[in-house]
Amino acid sequence: MNGPRHWLLASNSDNPYTTTNHLLAASGERHSYLAVRVVVPHADVFVPWAGMLTRGVNDAGLGFTYAFVPEQDMADYPAQEWSARMLANASTLDEALTYLTGDKTLPGNYLLADRSGGMAVVEVGGGRVAVRVPTTGTEARANVWQCLAESPAPSWDDTTASTHRHGRGSELLRALDTATPEALRQVLRDHQEDGGPTGKHGRSLCNHGTTDGTISSEIIDPAGHLWFGFGFPCGSSRGYEQDSRTPWGRLVRFSLAEGSGSGDLTTADGTITPLGVRLMS
Repeated sequence: MNGPRHWLLASNSDNPYTTTNHLLAASGERHSYLAVRVVVPHADVFVPWAGMLTRGVNDAGLGFTYAFVPEQDMADYPAQEWSARMLANASTLDEALTYLTGDKTLPGNYLLADRSGGMAVVEVGGGRVAVRVPTTGTEARANVWQCLAESPAPSWDDTTASTHRHGRGSELLRALDTATPEALRQVLRDHQEDGGPTGKHGRSLCNHGTTDGTISSEIIDPAGHLWFGFGFPCGSSRGYEQDSRTPWGRLVRFSLAEGSGSGDLTTADGTITPLGVRLMS
């Protein structure tokens, strides 16, 4: 959502519950940054974005987040190391776009914003790249394309849920008066059409599927702040989710600081590290 100074990005990171997300800080070639990395502890769990930095912000004011979209014929994509290079080197939206043109980029929806007020939605898939600059003050994306839609759609049991979540997210964002972290947090906590214990993936924005759901939430401010919430953003489970983590129930703001160094800010079980405590604000 476009705010008084620039766009704010908000995301729920949905994954199989066997995966975890942790927040880290790193010092790159040109820029330091905060980012969320996906950790897959079991080799038999196929997660194409394993090890990838899937959202983050750097000290130049470049922020991004990502939603995976499956293709009809999924290629054997290499490790997605480009997003770390982008955060370490790119300062503006235009510079960031150059990192999203390769044919080995994992398909999906990438939302990018910079400190000058620039914003773009980049859809990547099938060797194609579509860049959409927003015409209104809000943009929503889920795990389906809007511009690069395939016909027929990929055989994936979460397609209907993603279409619903895209519509629900758009509706809630348009209803907001102004972009603030607290307002966006309320959007991330939405439970309309939860789906109950029969839904493998779930349908609500705060996703309580049985085997897959929301494992972390993020709000990204190009001013150099990243709010991170461990587990379900609502703060509690329903009892049927195959997930043992204890949600924080809040989003904690971490901020880039000069000379902060590199390292994990949170652990796989949601503990905030000493470095994380230093960068909390």
